[in-house]
Amino acid sequence: MNRIAKIGLFFLVIGVGGVAYILVAVDQFDRQATYEVTVIMDDAMGLTTNTRVSMAGVPVGTIRSIELENGKAKLTIAIEEGVDIFEDAVVSKQASSLLGTSVISIDPGSQGAASMGNGDTIHTVVTSGDFGGTLNAAEAAGQEMAQILKEFREELMTEAATQGIAEIIENLRQTSLATRELLDQNLKLLAGTLETIDRFATRVEGQTPDELERISVVLENAASISDRLERIIGDGEDDLAITLAELRRSAEQLSASMNRISRVSEDVQDVSGTIRSGEGTIGRIVYDDELYTRVTAITASAETIVERIVGLEAQVAFQSTYLTSAETAQSEFALRLLPRTRDRYYELGIVNAPDDVVQRTTTTTTVDGGNETVETQERARDEIRFNAQLARIFGPVTLRGGLIESTGGFGLDVRPFRQLELSGEMFDFGANDNPNLRTSGTVYPFYDPEGAYPWYWLYLTGGVDNTLNPDEREYFLGGGLRFTDEEIQGLIGLIPLGQ
Repeated sequence: MNRIAKIGLFFLVIGVGGVAYILVAVDQFDRQATYEVTVIMDDAMGLTTNTRVSMAGVPVGTIRSIELENGKAKLTIAIEEGVDIFEDAVVSKQASSLLGTSVISIDPGSQGAASMGNGDTIHTVVTSGDFGGTLNAAEAAGQEMAQILKEFREELMTEAATQGIAEIIENLRQTSLATRELLDQNLKLLAGTLETIDRFATRVEGQTPDELERISVVLENAASISDRLERIIGDGEDDLAITLAELRRSAEQLSASMNRISRVSEDVQDVSGTIRSGEGTIGRIVYDDELYTRVTAITASAETIVERIVGLEAQVAFQSTYLTSAETAQSEFALRLLPRTRDRYYELGIVNAPDDVVQRTTTTTTVDGGNETVETQERARDEIRFNAQLARIFGPVTLRGGLIESTGGFGLDVRPFRQLELSGEMFDFGANDNPNLRTSGTVYPFYDPEGAYPWYWLYLTGGVDNTLNPDEREYFLGGGLRFTDEEIQGLIGLIPLGQ
């Protein structure tokens, strides 16, 4: 077989294979089981028979035929079996290229609706991206723009418009000339000012540090003058006269300031000589050793007072307990002062005591040869009692003594850890019965007197009062709040200043 025959055979095979592939691809849906639905739309431009129909970008059918019915396009679409379409399905026509071709896509609708079968009609059609409509809109916009340009050109061609433009150009030219002349004048004025500042700097070189500090004030005035010159250049001719007047006044102030500096320099020299000789109040302060010693002592005392004010902590406490036998409540308010060392504290308090047995009277009466004994108790009304105690702290143990409910007494507190305190105190030694021995335990769940929230201040307490006197023994249970008060702390710290 010669070379030409081989080439012809090759192209023949390629052509037959291509045609076969096209036929297979086109007839793919013809060989599958399908059902047909009908779509009525206003415009079928860009669509042809055998155009693919897709759902979510996947081909699911093809257009079998396109017919005209009552002035609208009637499309018959073959859909693969197994692809469900519901009554609320939507058909969308979209442009696929600039050549005017279009494609059809189907939104199957909601699954809750009834399914469509062979011969049913999809009534909802949406058309978007119509290339022909876009060209029409662009053509209309171009025509409107051409009309606007034409009217604008006709308006500019009038004699009044031409004259107005010429006047605008002339005004710009005049403004440019005036600005240049004003700038030249201001630059000359600025050059003169810089020469004056240079001469002034030469005079400043020989001045003392105090004089230089005063000269710095003058230089600030010069900087202000520079700012004013910048505003002159920016504002134009109208403000020039006013600024020049301000510049003259500033120059006069500068001259007066130089004269004052000269006089002050002479005064400073006289004063410094007086101080060096130890004369006058300042001279004595600088060179008098006795006055220095007094000032040092006063400073040390002031530092001690400040340390006391800063280091002193004031805690305020309020406690209320219920007495089980008397069936009443007892309230107590306390102010505790802790120095900075935290090895002691001073506490003042007020106690609102309930009814208390203050006297017992025993009467014996003889009746028909027998004796009858009657015991009478007298009770006092609520009274106010006072606490004033001094305490020393030795690690977890605290010893305290003083007035306890307006009578002498002493107490012992043991704090095995921060949240628990065990206390015992004895007072009221002048009573007819045994002295009052009170034992109690106090729990601090979240104790932090400097905390920001109330639950840090809360504590619970309970114990036995008058333990040694069974007839007057009282069980109590209650709680209270203890917190640091900075305002009271400041007032207490100022007490030494009044002594």
